[in-house]
Amino acid sequence: MNRITKRSGAMLVAATLLGGVGSYTVFAGSAEATPIAQSKCAFGLRTITQADGWKPLGLGVSITNGTAPRRVVAQLAADMGVVTDAEVRVGYSIDGGPVQEKVYGPGNFANHQEFWETRSTIAVIPMAKGSHTVTPYWRVSGSAGTSAAFEGGCFTVEGRTS
Repeated sequence: MNRITKRSGAMLVAATLLGGVGSYTVFAGSAEATPIAQSKCAFGLRTITQADGWKPLGLGVSITNGTAPRRVVAQLAADMGVVTDAEVRVGYSIDGGPVQEKVYGPGNFANHQEFWETRSTIAVIPMAKGSHTVTPYWRVSGSAGTSAAFEGGCFTVEGRTS
């Protein structure tokens, strides 16, 4: 083979590869890291007391886990204020089941500080195949009369994205 034929062949292969990549980028669409149904934010002041027990944060989200059991990653972040001698605990309900604390990740979410702070935590939750709803809950751990406040936050559940 002469040089011109080899060079033409190499250019044809390069053009085909670049054309394929370009077509995929234009026509295949994008894979979102967190589809809309898998994330939720809420704002506005909410308070709870030790006597209230577990309360939903109003941040439940849905996830479709595909055709096989997988683990998903749940992330919760919120601005919280906690009174002296109290802490906020976090747990998760899967598909309306009982709230589970310290099963999928840490249970302690916030302790008393001089000022409000943004708190965050992560949980790794095993999920069966199919669609599921994950709802974060909070409660105050402390003596009678202690309380905490939530001003705003977000919850995301990340799993299979294809």
